[in-house]
Amino acid sequence: MKLVQIGAGSANFDKNHEDGFTNFVKSKKNKKTIFIIEANSIHIKNLKKNWKEKNVKIYNLAIIPDNISKKKMTFFYSKNDKPDYQVFSNSKQFVKKHFPKSTIKTKIVSCSKISNFFKKNNLHEIDFLSLDIEGMDYQVLYNLNLKIFRIKNISFEHLHLSLFEKFKLIKKLVNNGYLFSGMGFDLRKSDWMFTKNYKLNRLKTLLLPITPRRFWKKYSFSDKIL
Repeated sequence: MKLVQIGAGSANFDKNHEDGFTNFVKSKKNKKTIFIIEANSIHIKNLKKNWKEKNVKIYNLAIIPDNISKKKMTFFYSKNDKPDYQVFSNSKQFVKKHFPKSTIKTKIVSCSKISNFFKKNNLHEIDFLSLDIEGMDYQVLYNLNLKIFRIKNISFEHLHLSLFEKFKLIKKLVNNGYLFSGMGFDLRKSDWMFTKNYKLNRLKTLLLPITPRRFWKKYSFSDKIL
């Protein structure tokens, strides 16, 4: 399997919660290359402790949408988000939403378009792609050409998407042969998993944006390797 995690945090060294992606990968004892990408440099030391396997590559890099051309980008974080600074976003408003009365600080981060990163690392076929990038999930995924890259399973955080963004993104995924197959990697059930050529859940997929949280919180994790 080839697996890519964009927005890794401190993995299982996070003081607040475990990382579902880490647990999944280590349970499978995957021997192929795993790509771990994290924009916030504070997490890199912990990521290296978490991933001591030789088949894991770790990048301190911000992944950006294909419709943005920047080599560096300003990210924002709150002084009150110690010690792990999990809310690390290119949107100041996104950080202020979580920490409305806090001092917001900035950091410049090197970045790469998602398709450029995939091409550079020969990632034309991916078994699992995990996205948790603090408010940029929609833009990155919506602007990714899913006909060029063959991705079997896509897990992304949906909590911060507007209703309009959810409908647009789901329409794009369905048009490219994906259907909702269960909850994604986040253990708090903040992620949805979409699987290529999945044969079930078409109606459930289309109704996801208007499905009350109390219903989809009952859905189980998707473990689809096609």
